[in-house]
Amino acid sequence: MNAENVIESIRKNLNGRPGQPIVLGVCSTLATRFDREPWVFRAAAIVLAVFFTLATLAVYVALGLLMKETETRTRGLFTGLVIWGREAFERCLEACGTLSGGGRTADRNGPPH
Repeated sequence: MNAENVIESIRKNLNGRPGQPIVLGVCSTLATRFDREPWVFRAAAIVLAVFFTLATLAVYVALGLLMKETETRTRGLFTGLVIWGREAFERCLEACGTLSGGGRTADRNGPPH
């Protein structure tokens, strides 16, 4: 496989399906605004994320919230994460209650006086 085939393969994989964002649509939106191909921005985001993970993630999310084209999708993602986190926390509490015999305090301490 020569270098040109490798570059073409990277382009295909990083361009994604037309009109379908890979994560939040930030790179695709930037590509449209700057009249470039999305793979350029996605490759840059990946390289930056390797070296500056938290900063890249913070900028990516901020851009997702600030750009009109990606705002709804970004807010939807965080709403879903909050719901998932709350449900996971509730399941964890239920599991802890089951392990500790929750709900049977009167049996453990004897009848109330």
